[in-house]
Amino acid sequence: MLFHYSNGRTAGFVGVDIFFVISGFLITRIIAREIVAGQFQFSAFYARRARRIIPALVAVVLFTVAGGLVLLSPPALVLLGKQAITALFGVSNVYFWLTSGYFSREAHSEPLLHTWSLGVEEQFYLLWPMALLLLHRIWGLWGKPVLLVIGLFIALSFGSIRILTGDYETFAFFMLPTRAWQLATGGLLVFLPSLHGHRWPGVLKAAGLLFILAAILLIEPDASYPSFSALLPTVGAALLIWPSDRRTYVANLLSIRPLRYFGKISYSLYLWHWPPLVLLLTWSQSASLSLVQSIFLFLFAWAMAQLSWRFVEQPFRRKSTGNSKVLVTSAGVVCVVALIPLGFVLSDGAPARISEAGRELSKKLDREEADDQSVFCDFQEVIETGAECARFSKNEEHILVMGDSHADHLVWAIKDAFPAVKVSTLIRSGCRPIVASVGRKNCVEMYDAFFRDVLPDHRFDAIVLSARWRNGQYENLEPTVAALGAYADRLVVLGQTVEYDHPLPELLLAKYLPRRSSDIQNFMSRWAEIKQIDEHMARSLSDIPVEYYSVIEAVCPDDDCTLFSPSGYPLTWDYGHFNASGARLVVERLQSKGFHLP
Repeated sequence: MLFHYSNGRTAGFVGVDIFFVISGFLITRIIAREIVAGQFQFSAFYARRARRIIPALVAVVLFTVAGGLVLLSPPALVLLGKQAITALFGVSNVYFWLTSGYFSREAHSEPLLHTWSLGVEEQFYLLWPMALLLLHRIWGLWGKPVLLVIGLFIALSFGSIRILTGDYETFAFFMLPTRAWQLATGGLLVFLPSLHGHRWPGVLKAAGLLFILAAILLIEPDASYPSFSALLPTVGAALLIWPSDRRTYVANLLSIRPLRYFGKISYSLYLWHWPPLVLLLTWSQSASLSLVQSIFLFLFAWAMAQLSWRFVEQPFRRKSTGNSKVLVTSAGVVCVVALIPLGFVLSDGAPARISEAGRELSKKLDREEADDQSVFCDFQEVIETGAECARFSKNEEHILVMGDSHADHLVWAIKDAFPAVKVSTLIRSGCRPIVASVGRKNCVEMYDAFFRDVLPDHRFDAIVLSARWRNGQYENLEPTVAALGAYADRLVVLGQTVEYDHPLPELLLAKYLPRRSSDIQNFMSRWAEIKQIDEHMARSLSDIPVEYYSVIEAVCPDDDCTLFSPSGYPLTWDYGHFNASGARLVVERLQSKGFHLP
């Protein structure tokens, strides 16, 4: 809640790391006691999990799909339907791994994004009881072999984070293999001796609290999380809950009545804090919350959590129904409720809710793909896999397009405009095409390898640099031009394009839905900054041997931004990436300004 209600100003997202450790400890302790006593039953265990998880989750899903039916466009409602189905069946973490990222711009349009952690937890508990039963039968649960096996498992799971960073960082965030170590760390505490002594329990628990506070204050929201920095909240939580024979000052602090109250309603509070935030931002079409909105959302989530705990969680947990009946009923309820979001998916987002004009526009809200055309050489593949490209012919004109996703959306339009030219690429999302690249590790490594190992063996008729430029990031263009100049006859830089606070298609559809405003100009908060970047780039590059073309002028001549391409599609399919016909229109307008290749 700190992370979301503060617009990402704190690393409150580490609360999930802490939750995994606590969950691992509490559930493992229950399983271990029942195994040793000879009382463990899978039916009883999963019936308890169903009572705990499903009622409140179903209530939140029903609220969210009802809000989505009112506020969301047909394509967005289809996505909500898929999120709801996967959340109900405990696999939403898989869905979000395949479709988005926790720290991406799109995250604020995913009403059930927070259910990914429930998916990880429930997948872990499908396997963990079986592993503990097996360990018990081989060695017994209390002994060094069990500690060694669980410790090895933790090490392997934690080590997989290092292997799965880079191109697999979204997998590392959402999926069980790279999160299991946190749940298992909590489980390991069950089999460790309790803390003893006059001093050490207090020291270690104080250290645990400091680790957690440091994680909240110091860890930056980053797509590469979880990394080694995840040790801070995980180890901190483990130290805090490690049983001891003495009550410490930290324990006294954390057991005060207000904190125990919020701990009591924490599951419902977690469930209810996020969907209202997304629905509010959808209605207001804002990219962030105001202070008043944050306070309102907190109070609303608190009230709904209290109601949910009192009238949903508690009644279902207290009922003395047989385990088999609980499991069958839970499965039936989940399947019936899932029929509602399934209807959203099968009906293409219930388009009958909006007017005919809105329905016609919504048909063109999906991304318009370009014709599949292979480039002459993909240098990213060359660098990362050792792939070989076709031999370069001296009789063919050959150009290289370098940049991030804001270069990628123009590649096929450039190929269409200059069919006689062989086009090669060095493109990766989020990676600006500059020498001495900084930022994400995979960007730095890719461009370092290109300038050091690949570029000296090639010659191009022209090199085109295109990116989502930022203040300060284009200042390295001068040494970049110097580094590239010996290997190209011409160097071309394409400037920043227009950006919207929300996907342009959704903004265009706003007048057909209950939204705060349908005036596009209200949602161009970066317009002045982007214009300034464009002007600064034009001036700073005028004295070096490079051609600069303003994409802003091509999209927004005389500050009048083109919203639709000739095919009728919105010019961009999200906040600033061109649809196929939009990219062709932009390249045509650049050609009218003198842009040509080679």
